[in-house]
Order: sequence, then structure tokens, then C-alpha cells
Amino acid sequence: MSETKPVMTVFAGTNGAGKSTLSMQMRDWLGELVDPDQIARELKPDNPRSADLSAGREAVKRIRSLIKNSENFAIETTLSGSFVLKHMEIAKERSYEIVLYYIGLQDVQMHIDRVASRVEQGGHWIAEADIRYRYGESLKNLTPALAIADQVIIIDNTYEPLIVAEVMQGHLVYRVDAIPNWAKPVLAPY
Repeated sequence: MSETKPVMTVFAGTNGAGKSTLSMQMRDWLGELVDPDQIARELKPDNPRSADLSAGREAVKRIRSLIKNSENFAIETTLSGSFVLKHMEIAKERSYEIVLYYIGLQDVQMHIDRVASRVEQGGHWIAEADIRYRYGESLKNLTPALAIADQVIIIDNTYEPLIVAEVMQGHLVYRVDAIPNWAKPVLAPY
């Protein structure tokens, strides 16, 4: 990574994949971590889901300010919409280096089960229908994200975190022999 370029680090994957665990392990190197879920908890500790819209607006403000000031930052996202893709493009136009960690699990049911386990431990709930929708959209949006990012690390977290592929500047630099089924479509061109 260039020392002179600011860095935008994106932790992406469907709910329950393990984004927060990974981002917390790397927090000291990332700059500000913009996490809409955390913002919602700060706005309405008793009912964070009721603050999702406000938290989303606040996340947009923070991201735009960070990009404007050329500061290093990270964001957690399901990558199920175009918001983060647009901001990756904006950051790239502003000479950012874009690093993407995409974390996946063997199937959508495992995401649903992990969210249910998280809820039992006091974590936040996500509707099963939303997880199913986000799973497909997230994997679909991974392809354009690969085209924008300078470095992409794809991790299968089904059993334990395993880097299955790394793409730098659009070129495959590493890939395991046994690619998980969920990652095969996006890695097919490589």
C-alpha cells in the first residue's frame, strides 16, 4: 500500500459473516470505523433498529467528510445496495487506495443461523427475509466492487477464517484450490 494515499477499507458480507469481528481485530490500523449499526446503538441504545435511517444518514455524512479531508477510514457493509460502491468510486476519484475484505459463509442459512445466535447473546436482530435478499445482492455487488478496489481479500468464514483469494489491481495473486461454492461465480473470470 502506498504511504501517501489515504486508504478506504471496506469490510463486506451478508449479516452474520463476521465483518465486525475482523474489523475489530484490525481497528488500530484503519482510521475511523464507520459502522451504521454502532451509530444506531449510540442514537437509540434501547431500540437501535428504530434509528437505522438516522444512523444511515449520519454514516453518509461521516464518510463524505472523511473523503473530503483525505483521512483513512473503514466501513462495514452488507454490500447489498449501491451506496458503498458509489462511495468507493468517489474515494477512488479522490486518489484513495481501496482495500476490500469480503467475508462469506457456505450458504444463506448459515448467515441466518449466526444472526440468530448473535441475538441470543444480546446482538441485533435482522429479519430472515432481509438476510436472504442481502445474500444474493451482496454476492452480485461483489463483482463491481472487485473492479473498483485496488486490493480484494475474499475470506470464507464457514468454519474458521480462510483466505480463499486475493486480487490486486484486477489480477488474481492468490487462490486456494478448493474455492467455496458461494465464491465460484465471482472468481470464475480469474
